[in-house]
Order: sequence, then C-alpha cells, then structure tokens
Amino acid sequence: MLIFNINGYEDFQSLFGMEAHGNGVKSRKNKILLAHLKNPALIRYCREHDDWSLLHIRSMAELKQLVLGYIMDNGKADPKLPNKVILIGNTYWSSQYRTDHMEGLCEDFDKKSVRYVNTKAEHVYKMKAGKFFSAIIKETEIGHILSEQVVIWLSEEFTQDWQTYTMGQTPDAELHIDDNFAKIYDEYYCRSFNGCSCMVGRDRHSFYEDAVEAKAAYLTDKEGFVLARAILFTNVIDENGKRWRLLERQYSKESSDVLKRLLVDLCIKGGYCDAYKNVGAGCSESRAFVQNDGTSLTDKKFSIKCELDTYDTLSYQDSFKYYDYDNSIAYNYADSPHDYCLDTTDVNLDGDSDEDEDQEYDEYHDYNCDEVRTCYYHGNAISVDVDNLEDFVWVDSEDEYFHKDDVSQCDACGEWVVKENATYNSEVEAYFCDSECEAKYLKENFYYSEYDDDYYRNVEDLTTIQKWDEETQCYKEITISCMSRDWLIQEGKAFGGNDLWFISNDQFLKQTA
Repeated sequence: MLIFNINGYEDFQSLFGMEAHGNGVKSRKNKILLAHLKNPALIRYCREHDDWSLLHIRSMAELKQLVLGYIMDNGKADPKLPNKVILIGNTYWSSQYRTDHMEGLCEDFDKKSVRYVNTKAEHVYKMKAGKFFSAIIKETEIGHILSEQVVIWLSEEFTQDWQTYTMGQTPDAELHIDDNFAKIYDEYYCRSFNGCSCMVGRDRHSFYEDAVEAKAAYLTDKEGFVLARAILFTNVIDENGKRWRLLERQYSKESSDVLKRLLVDLCIKGGYCDAYKNVGAGCSESRAFVQNDGTSLTDKKFSIKCELDTYDTLSYQDSFKYYDYDNSIAYNYADSPHDYCLDTTDVNLDGDSDEDEDQEYDEYHDYNCDEVRTCYYHGNAISVDVDNLEDFVWVDSEDEYFHKDDVSQCDACGEWVVKENATYNSEVEAYFCDSECEAKYLKENFYYSEYDDDYYRNVEDLTTIQKWDEETQCYKEITISCMSRDWLIQEGKAFGGNDLWFISNDQFLKQTA
C-alpha cells in the first residue's frame, strides 16, 4: 500500500526543501514532517481506520489544518470529553477543563496565558497557552499517537496564534498599506531587524516602485518604528488565470513570529489579501503560500508581471524568483521558463555588487567583515562574523553555533540543547537532553501525585488517600493533590475524616453493608 505520496527525487526535494547543490540544510520543517510521516503509531491508526489522509501531507499549513481538524472531531465524538473549550473561534473538548464567557481571554490582559475553568474544582485559573493546548491535544485519541515533535510544534503554533489573537483584542500596533517602500527598508525605522532581511539599508526599494505591482504592508508602533513588514503583490495570476493578492514573506522586529502573524491577521481582517506566505517553519520556500482560511496553496503555480531590464535595480526575491526576461514574467516555481534567478543580493541582472569583493557578508549583523562562519538562527543557516558571536551559543551535541533564543540549558545536567531537538516537558515548562535527564529532574525537584498522574512543585500541595485495589481486595494508600481530594469529598466520592480518607468503592461498600 502507498503510504508516502512522493513522486520521485524532485518531488522529495520539493517536499522537504532540500538545497539543489548539496545535502540540504537543517530544517525544522523537515524534522517535524519526517517525524509525523514515520510515526509507527500513526501508521497503525491510519491502517486500522482505512484513512490515510494524515500521511498524505505535503506542507506545514496542511499538517496544521488537518491535524487540528482531527483533534476537534476526535474530542467532539468522545463521550469522555464533555466540556467545551472555545479558543479563537474553534471548539475543542476536554474532560477536565472548559472555557467560560471570556473564551480564554484573561481579565488581567495576560497575552501569554489562557483563562479556563477546572471542572473538578469549578474554579477559574489561567495557564501558559502552549502548556494548556498541549494538554487539550493529549486528551484526544489522535493526540495520544501524534509524535512529540508535532505536539510541541502545534503548541508553539497555538501560542503564537493566541498572542496574535489577544493582541488583536487590545491592539497597540497600527497597520499601513501604502507605497512607502523606502520606510520598510530603512535602517532607522527597521530597528532590531537583525538577520531578518539582507535588503535593509541597501537602497533597493525602487524595484517595488518600478518593476512590479505591489504595496508596502507594515505595522508601526506608537513612535512610528516598523514592527513587521511584507510586500503585498496586488496582481498575481495562477495557472488557471485567477487573480490573487498575495502577502509575501513577513519580516519583523527580532524575528518575532507573533508580530508576523499579527500583520497577516490584520491584513486579512482589513480585506487586503487573499493569501499569505506561511509563518514559521518552511517560510523561505517559494511556494509556501496559504489561503486566508488556512488551506495550503503549495500546489498552485503563481506568476507576476515584472518589468526588469539588465541594469535596473533588483531587490532579493523570496518567492517570485524565476524570471523570464523576454516575457517580463516572474514565477514562483522552478520548472517555469526562466532566464534568471532573482534570489540574489546582486544590484542588477548583470551581476553588479555593492559589496566589497574581498570581504564576507554577515547576514545577522548586516555588515561586511573579514571572515564568517555558519550559525543557525531560528532554524535557518546564516553567515555570521567569527569575531562577533556573542548572540550565539556553541552546542556540543550539534557541533554548531545556535542563536541564544533557540537554545536552552538542560534543567537536569546543564548542557546546552537546541530547543527543537530537545525533550520538552510542558507540565514543568523545561527542556532536557533526553528522557533520562527529564526523569532525573522530575524525581529530584517535584512531587508526584499517583491519583492525578501529575507532578507538583510543593509538597504542601499533596496529601494521601486510600484507594481500593482490585488485585489485593483491600485499600492501598496513594498520593493525591489536596485539590482533588477536596473535590472528591465535596462530591461525596470519598468518606472518612480527619487525615484518613477513602475513595468510595461501590463493591467494597456492598460487602461491608
């Protein structure tokens, strides 16, 4: 039976974003997709249900849309998950949590947390968005069999979506759609765009004024500085002749995906675009566009009119980089009729450069230097000045430098680990080298509740209770959180007094009646 719907090497290369000239680059997208497609539990699930759609996934957008759909459907169909959890207009289901009229929004405007009701205690709490969503996923049938990489990625995606959503409820950024291309490439206004764009400060913005049909789409703060920006191509044609308005790859202050998503969200709400470049993993791929409703457009072939002569100013192109000179058309797919590739920092088609040929270019700091080395920044390989690596950390297990925001020290042994490759425990919000380090850390720093199957930071949060053991036909003492014990007592599901409580057992009570 065909499981992986891959048609030859070129299709594999396109799917996993490999470089044409070598063995490819380290890509988080590749690792997540491969972990998903190679998951034995998922393959068994698809075989048992005779439904292979979860394995016929070709993009990150498709993975997110399809898997979240399964999670919502699984939850709705499971009688053990009766409680509605409404987040960003989507309904999930849980056995232990529900949302109230606030639908997850915190009264204190905490944009990183979700407000929820614990159904055992019927009390309102808040939890970090990623941790909360991970718990919702893992309650479902499909959540139990998803790879850990996919669960972590979906939780991170939700965290960013949630922050974008909550920022939209209390906006502190202003959207602009205009022809001010100079501003969105100006070093003064684009502060803290380190390593985000090789075109900032190079005076190449005239390309968008003269060669193509486009608008500048960007967010500014109260002082007028640019927070996020993208090019909005206003007259894009697909292979069927349909016209689209496509929002190109987004760039933002400190490479914040939250700001990128906010830019996309406001452009969609304002009715300015029909589709946008995927945010996060896979965003550098020329065909990684997503329709406003989340549907992947990676199979679409797009083109734009591009009036670019040999010595006209050129600006680096992420998507429409395959240029047909004679017909003045730029395409977003490699098997198009083209003469030039526009994903270059050259000044024009003749290959002129504004860089010192005797020096190397530092992509992170945006300057020329004597020597660079490869480092990894948010999953992408970039060149960085060997004498200015203070923002990067050497990771022994990877034998490479990674940006400080992409790594964490193992909370058990102290070794540096790359977050996307590490073992992450959402309950304690910590990264570990592996499961052994995780187990060691939990044992040494937390207290385990057998009843709740959960860890607690403070011993005062735990007590004991007597639970009936079918094998020995007698009560056995187990640990339980104080909150769960109090709920059992309140609901009449435990009996006793003082410090000795028993979980009610119908069979035992009948025998002793």
